[in-house]
Amino acid sequence: MTTTKTQFELDWEKPLQINGAMANKGYYNLVVSIRDLKLHKVGIKPNCSWRIGDVKRYFGIKGNVDTLIAALEGCRDESVS
Repeated sequence: MTTTKTQFELDWEKPLQINGAMANKGYYNLVVSIRDLKLHKVGIKPNCSWRIGDVKRYFGIKGNVDTLIAALEGCRDESVS
């Protein structure tokens, strides 16, 4: 039985350069997605092509906005500690 990794898991290993400093692409997308979901929750679309389904597919999670925010914040908190 093979398990397929989500794009988030694949991006976790990829480096990303931000203003000359190296960062983790997966972590960057995690933080930005939390921001975007919170904007969506209050009725603001983060950009014209943004879709909540894309966030669900990228992270491999299901649920409503509150469930997604809680799951992603939990992931963020685990990765920081």
